[in-house]
Amino acid sequence: MRGLLAVLTVLLTALPGQAPAEEAPVPRPGRPAEDRPAPRPDHEAAPAEPATAAEPAPRPQEQPAEDEKSERAGPPAPPIRATLRESDFAYSACLLELTLLGADFSEAPPILDPEQRDCGIDRPILLRQPLPDIEIPGGAPMRCDTARHLAHWLRDFVRPAAAMLPGQPRLVALEPGSTYQCRPTVGNAGETLSEHAFGNAFDIAAFRFEDGTRLAVEPRQDSGDLQEAFQRAVRGTACLHFTTVLGPGANAAHDNHLHLDIKARRGGFRLCQ
Repeated sequence: MRGLLAVLTVLLTALPGQAPAEEAPVPRPGRPAEDRPAPRPDHEAAPAEPATAAEPAPRPQEQPAEDEKSERAGPPAPPIRATLRESDFAYSACLLELTLLGADFSEAPPILDPEQRDCGIDRPILLRQPLPDIEIPGGAPMRCDTARHLAHWLRDFVRPAAAMLPGQPRLVALEPGSTYQCRPTVGNAGETLSEHAFGNAFDIAAFRFEDGTRLAVEPRQDSGDLQEAFQRAVRGTACLHFTTVLGPGANAAHDNHLHLDIKARRGGFRLCQ
């Protein structure tokens, strides 16, 4: 029986179309696990992002250079004297009014100060007589509007007040104190410029009359005479034409003159002391 099985086995292996059975591969001795390459994934992994260091602290903002500041801020503000420059129409109208009042004046070239750009008068006049026969010895440079207010005040109030003095002397001259002068305001440690620096102010040290008498501006409180009444009258009425009137008693700097100016203030405020 065993012999028959062996013969059948031989015949089956020899049949045509049948491939001989493959021998099973002999297993090779395996490598240690640590030497085997890691299996590759189906898709390549994205490269790992490099480790980032901690963000540095923000740098303090650098201060812009002076030229950068000026570029950001725009052009510098115009000097104060330029902001007071009259329009052509206003300037011409003022000159015409002075002419009709009988003033003696002449137009002058611009007044500038090389050391202080704010000081000066863009359209000054030299006023010699604010009214006919009332002289300012040597003349006084000022803005036309200052001269116009001075002429109206002299015509409407000072001349009539002078007619009340003994002998009714005729006013013939104003002795000037400060006229145009580039300087700070007295008593404020130089923080602001005086109105004298722009041609807006005129100081009167004394009034002179045709009979040769002279009435100096000085402290006259309670003197009880017509000279005190005259000084009080012209000083009080000056505030109807000027926005600042300072004189004896206002402070020590104004004990010997009347300071008159046309400084523009908010709401039309006037300082009369």
